[in-house]
Amino acid sequence: MTARPLSTPLRLTGILIAVFVAVLLLSFAASYLVIRSSFDHNLRDQLEARMEVYLDLPSAEGRQERVLEDLANADPALILIDYRPAGRLGLSNVQTLPFADGFATLSESDISGHDIDDSYLALGLEVDGGRLTLAMTRAQMVDMAEVFVAVLLISLLPTLAISAGFGWIFARRTRLRIDKIGTVLHDLQGGNLAVRVPLDPADRDDLAAIGRAVNAMAGAQEAAMATLRQTTTDIAHDLKTPIQRVALTLDRLTRRTVLAADQREFVEQAQAETDHIAKTFDALLRIAQIEAGALRDRFKPVDMQALTHDMVEMFAASAEESGHSLTLSAPAPCTVLGDRELLGQVLANLIENGLRHVPTGGQIAVSLTQHAGQTVLTVADTGPGIPEVERANVLRRLYRLEASRSTPGNGLGLSMVAAISDLHGATLLLGDTAPGLRVTLTFPPLR
Repeated sequence: MTARPLSTPLRLTGILIAVFVAVLLLSFAASYLVIRSSFDHNLRDQLEARMEVYLDLPSAEGRQERVLEDLANADPALILIDYRPAGRLGLSNVQTLPFADGFATLSESDISGHDIDDSYLALGLEVDGGRLTLAMTRAQMVDMAEVFVAVLLISLLPTLAISAGFGWIFARRTRLRIDKIGTVLHDLQGGNLAVRVPLDPADRDDLAAIGRAVNAMAGAQEAAMATLRQTTTDIAHDLKTPIQRVALTLDRLTRRTVLAADQREFVEQAQAETDHIAKTFDALLRIAQIEAGALRDRFKPVDMQALTHDMVEMFAASAEESGHSLTLSAPAPCTVLGDRELLGQVLANLIENGLRHVPTGGQIAVSLTQHAGQTVLTVADTGPGIPEVERANVLRRLYRLEASRSTPGNGLGLSMVAAISDLHGATLLLGDTAPGLRVTLTFPPLR
């Protein structure tokens, strides 16, 4: 079975939600980066200002005294000081602090000590033949990142849930409206010209405009078909009577007049041609009636196994007389919704087509199977077949292959099959049996 295509409204809703999430994530990321950059610059300025205080002292003794004063009040969780001048005792409020040549970011794993924080921004310079390193906590920046993530999740998840919920509701409503339009178009294609798209007068969107256009098209087609049917009826009335009169006149001529052998032969040929014209005309009217969908109200469940058995049995004598082998394979019951008379016409046309074109001694095989709930009717023969380039043409009215010009017929048999197939929603496929023709009709599952 054909997979149902992805709903366009639902797909667009998903795309819009994805775009919204992407924009929101980019906005949060940009805001975080701007704030972090500002905080980082501020922390750098604080470290440089504090370092300037030490560098402005005139001697190493003064710097050592200032460092001792600051260490007495320094909290390692906020600021780290490590002063190691050449030839003097090092001063620090941590066990080890890597020397940072300039600015560097240090983590807890880079530092040994008590009560230290997770992350620091350090500034290291060479002073008094040694080094002086200052590091200030980046806890606010880390906390800010956690706050951003929390705010993002708190705002994003409910927004996504609400957007997805409303998006699904609106997409489903739109999908239902599109499905209604699609159903109407399918029914119109099947010949039911009375269907219309249900519209709410309050709707003024693009789908409502499409629905009105479909309804206008359906109305125009219905009016055109009504005119065509009336014209066809008028033509039938005007032409069938003269044809019948000609046939009646020829019949009277043969019964009331003594004709020579050659004259009688000409009259019989005229009668045969008149009968052929009448049958062709009736077949054209029948196809027009089928294509208009006028016979759809006669549909009911049809036992295809019984129908194929009856039709093959009916043609068995003709096949035997003409030297053909006509076989049937219908192992399981199959039921389709349709008109039994029209479906019998399909089988009759296909079997007659085989008897007409398959050489004496050839085979005509009728089979009925089920696949994935679908009923598949196949009529295959061992005749000359139909070239692939001609398979679309032979379904046209009155079209005949050059090889068929010498055989009886009017070129309407396969046209009738195609019209009945379309009326029943079946898929018609002309294939090749190498040699021969295989005609396959696949009917939709019975609902």
